[in-house]
Amino acid sequence: MGTSGSGEVPTERPSGEQPSGGANYRLDRPRCDEDWQAYHGIRRKVFHLPRPVEEISPDCHPLLLFLEGRPIGAIQVDDLRNTAAALRLVAIDPAHQGGGHGRAMLERAEKFARELGCGKAVVYATPESAGFYQSIGYDEDDWDEICMGGIVQMLKILDR
Repeated sequence: MGTSGSGEVPTERPSGEQPSGGANYRLDRPRCDEDWQAYHGIRRKVFHLPRPVEEISPDCHPLLLFLEGRPIGAIQVDDLRNTAAALRLVAIDPAHQGGGHGRAMLERAEKFARELGCGKAVVYATPESAGFYQSIGYDEDDWDEICMGGIVQMLKILDR
């Protein structure tokens, strides 16, 4: 199972959930060098991570959140091959934080995970971000036996 041939994740929102200004979101794979620069640039701004040099696993899906055609967020969705998807390195460009864009990106990433055949999403959350994840349906769950201390493991069952 997978996304449409373009790799795009549809961006429909249930009625009544349009962000202010009727924002048009699109979650999609980076398609060109400019997209990859945006993807790594957002991760560098938020996490201070260098661009990785290793090959990307086929089970690793880097995705960009576009708002009105401009990249504002980055996320990595890893198919764990055990009916779960790990949502990793969830990042909204600091200039766009606080506007509901992280919530919009996670909704689309969860849809992407369902399309991969995953019935649950898991995240490693910082203690500071755990409340945000709880507000969108994640619960604390020790899903990774070798997780480092100081991280809150969270899980959400994805509706089909």
